[in-house]
Amino acid sequence: MKPLQLLEAPGLHTVLRSDDFAAWESLVAGTLGHHRSRLLPGSPPFQTHIRTAAVAEFELVLLHGRGRLELLREQGGHGVLWLLLQGLTQEVINGVEVVAEPGMGVLFRPGDAMRGLTSDAITGLSIVIPGSCLGGPGPPSPLLDQGLASPWLVTAGLQLARAAAWQSRGSGHAAADLVEALHQWCHPPEAGRPGERLSAARRRRTVAEARHWMELHLADRFSVDDLSRAMDLSVRTLQYGFQEELGRTPMAEARRLRLARLRLLLLEAGQDHRSIAELMQAAGLLACGGTAADYRRRWGESPRGTRRRRTMNP
Repeated sequence: MKPLQLLEAPGLHTVLRSDDFAAWESLVAGTLGHHRSRLLPGSPPFQTHIRTAAVAEFELVLLHGRGRLELLREQGGHGVLWLLLQGLTQEVINGVEVVAEPGMGVLFRPGDAMRGLTSDAITGLSIVIPGSCLGGPGPPSPLLDQGLASPWLVTAGLQLARAAAWQSRGSGHAAADLVEALHQWCHPPEAGRPGERLSAARRRRTVAEARHWMELHLADRFSVDDLSRAMDLSVRTLQYGFQEELGRTPMAEARRLRLARLRLLLLEAGQDHRSIAELMQAAGLLACGGTAADYRRRWGESPRGTRRRRTMNP
């Protein structure tokens, strides 16, 4: 994602564009957590440009500016996912030193204490996360650069930002993807086996019933917690059942089902009056280029190519 594109995106609203350091500090403190900062000696002249947006339960804050800063923050009752787009930050979080570069992320949890330094110029995205989305211990390091769940969480955060920035249809599904990515980060599979083990027969039956439930709700936003309640099983038992039966998580299977639903809609002549973006949303998918890329990987052709081929060979 190019930072300059976000600075001009229609879905984000400018709340501050100034060289007033005090105004910047007050705004950040009121948004991200108990915050104190100072300009370091030798810093270039301070400038800032802050834009915000909201998608479902998440608030997004795009910070762009110049000035070498020292930051101190105590995280309150919510978390913050920090995605660096340009520049460099060096931070000590609860005594753990991390260096974040573009493409990486840092997840601040309620109660975290942070002291950080920034490069002279920086662009980054902060996503304010409700505390209810951060249950579970999570990995020991706040830096999102290792393991399977970390890139998923970074990707989900950037996808949410794209949905907000360009007001994509189905942005609620991007929020659901971020909730699921947070759940996977907080509850990594290696954290332990489920308390309830299913027999092979019951596992097959449970996965089949769960897939049927998902097919009935593909156009709706749902999470693995919603699915576990519908199946009357713990989340971990359900996750291991899907991993053992299908080799993927429940929400990964939900995405495959949604891509299959999109294909059926594209192959249906009665849907030709609807745009591809509308069909993506009807299938429970975010209407964006990322969905089109996933579709191509799954089916070997673009959504537009599927529709074109059907109309040429009715």
